Amino acid sequence: MINTFSSVLNQKKGMTLIEIIVGSLLFAIVAVTVSTVLTPLMFAFSIANDTAEYNMLLDDIGNRLTSEISQASDVDFSGDTLTLVIDSTDVIYTFPDGMLFRNEDPVFSIDYYKGKRIFVDVNTTKLPNVIVEITIGSSGGPAASAAVISREYAVRPVLMS
Repeated sequence: MINTFSSVLNQKKGMTLIEIIVGSLLFAIVAVTVSTVLTPLMFAFSIANDTAEYNMLLDDIGNRLTSEISQASDVDFSGDTLTLVIDSTDVIYTFPDGMLFRNEDPVFSIDYYKGKRIFVDVNTTKLPNVIVEITIGSSGGPAASAAVISREYAVRPVLMS
C-alpha cells in the first residue's frame, strides 16, 4: 500500500491542455449559474434592508414626536407650527416645506437618509387625536410618485384625553 501511494506521488505526468480547458469551462458554467442566482437575491436583500431601515427611521422620528405630544398639557397647531407645553416649557415644532424643526433646531438634515428626504405633516383636524404623518421619499415631496414609505401616528395629548 505504501509503495502504491509513493509511486503515485512520484509520477511526473502533468495535466493535458484538454483537461485544463474542460476544467476551466466547468468552473465558468458554475460561476455564471451562481452569479445569475445570487444577483437578484442580493438586490432583493438590499431593498428589504432599506425598507427595514426606513421603518426604523420612521419609528424613531414618530416615537419622538408622539412621546412629546402625548406628554403635552397644551397643544396648539397653527399653520406649520405645533406648540406643545410640557412641564410648563414650550416646545415648538415647525414644518417648513415638510422639514422638521424643534425649537428652531433641525431634527434631521434635508437629505437625512441615503439621499431621501423626510417629510413631516401634522394634522389636528381629527381631534381629539393629533395625526402625525411622516414620509420618506424623493425630493418631490409626499405627493411624489417616488415616495418610498409613509407612516401615520395618531396621538391623544394629555389635555385632550
